[in-house]
Amino acid sequence: MMRSVAARRSDRPKKVPVNRFIDLVLVVFLALFPLFAKTFQVEMMGRYIALSIFAVSLDLLWGYMGLLSLGHAVFFGIGGYMIGLCYQIQHGLPSFMTREKITQLPWFYLPLKNPALAVILGIAIAALMGALLGFFVFSSKIKGVFFTIITLALATMFYQFIITEQKYTNGFNGLQNIRRFAVGSGAPLTKRQYYYVILAVGVAVFLFCIWFTKSRVGKVAVSIRENEERLRYFGYKTSHYKILILTISCAMAGLAGALYAPATSSITPVDIGVSASTAVVVWIAVGGRGNLTGAVIGTLLINWAQSLLSDKFANVWQLILGVVLLLIIFFIPDGIIGQLVKLQKRCGKQTPHTEKVALQESSTAESEVLS
Repeated sequence: MMRSVAARRSDRPKKVPVNRFIDLVLVVFLALFPLFAKTFQVEMMGRYIALSIFAVSLDLLWGYMGLLSLGHAVFFGIGGYMIGLCYQIQHGLPSFMTREKITQLPWFYLPLKNPALAVILGIAIAALMGALLGFFVFSSKIKGVFFTIITLALATMFYQFIITEQKYTNGFNGLQNIRRFAVGSGAPLTKRQYYYVILAVGVAVFLFCIWFTKSRVGKVAVSIRENEERLRYFGYKTSHYKILILTISCAMAGLAGALYAPATSSITPVDIGVSASTAVVVWIAVGGRGNLTGAVIGTLLINWAQSLLSDKFANVWQLILGVVLLLIIFFIPDGIIGQLVKLQKRCGKQTPHTEKVALQESSTAESEVLS
């Protein structure tokens, strides 16, 4: 008899979150995009997908754990500069080193001659820096706005480091002519081939993040955001979870930078400073934080809008985009995807009739158990 009630409950259709439908449609659209788009549009979309990985990495930290970083572009830049330096030293000393009278390649640049190793180092160094930052910050129980200020200072310091160490980084000019990865010793991948590489990595990272946010660590992250003191009361070492999630987030940002630099053929201090760090915050805020899909949708929408508006309205596109962003953030504080998720939950709430049916089923089940 109990089984019959359980069977009736299991027969109820389980609602799939609306953002998962959007994910599926988006993946199909991006997979088919090169079939009908021009080559330069494919190249731009590839850049925006790499930036989406960057945005998802910050959403993991900000959206799920409630820690806003205004220096996340530092880790993005580490990945980008590693692969950028790799292609600068393939044929001996780059011009910016000879200009500074350096006659021999510094020993710490030797591992970067291998592109695969450069990507791994970009991810590993970003993760290591994130772990060290987390260790010193979270062990001291620093949180909230103070964490944000520290990351802001980190972004400024890293920006100044890149500018002042010109003999090693080419300073404000950044690194140019970064090739797309080659298969073996052959020619670099074409723009369409590289697009699918970025898309495949992006889908893999996104699936990992979905799994991670549903795992025990992901649920602890949400609990830290909601009530960290209560979690400590139950004996959780919240600082350990924070360090772990910050490390993973920074590694993902490094991966995004390593994919982005070959897609744009360059990486400059503009891509790693405070402005880049605040831009990704805006993308997530528009798309909706804390659901992963919002980070991707916000990144794609704003970057495409920026590209189209700058082409059509060269003099006022920044003003138009700024007004639109303000309107979205003011009227839809949960972001576009966040608002859709909220509407779905509101529509899925029990009506008086369904509440009555549920109560009847509940009382029936109770009487069955008692009998």
